[in-house]
Amino acid sequence: MVDPNVEELAVRLRRLEDESEITRLVMSYGPAADAGLTSFAGQLWCEDGIYDWDADAAPLHGSAGVDTMLRGDNHQGLIAHGVAHFAGPLLVDVEGDRGTALNYSLIMRREEERYYLWRVSAVRWDVERVEARWRVRRRTNRLLDASGGGRRLFGDGLRELFGESGDA
Repeated sequence: MVDPNVEELAVRLRRLEDESEITRLVMSYGPAADAGLTSFAGQLWCEDGIYDWDADAAPLHGSAGVDTMLRGDNHQGLIAHGVAHFAGPLLVDVEGDRGTALNYSLIMRREEERYYLWRVSAVRWDVERVEARWRVRRRTNRLLDASGGGRRLFGDGLRELFGESGDA
């Protein structure tokens, strides 16, 4: 017979380990993208995952789609001149083999000798455990601008995680 306290501790430890692994997954993307490690960044996604990065553009499909975008002239031009993808702290929720994380994404660009904040987005990461490793099922970015897309993304995500009232 297993002590219920030991079982409870094992469940709590598993949850903390999952949250840590999800954080590591999400926080790996920016440095990989900025280092030009396109294949590494792409492999963070499930093969059939989605990267919905722009409300006005078609989403990218799978790890190959992310890899291709990062190899493209636009991204390569950004990293050649100096760019930094910064992910704010994560709010992570885990339910079994699926998880959700919300965070801010800040992109800094270099112009001559100074860096400036170029974009600020709301981000939702839907992740799942695939063959014992966490992978991105879907990443959705929306700018925090007058369109309201970022505000809605955060609001919907928080209501989903905490209920309609948003009480934490």
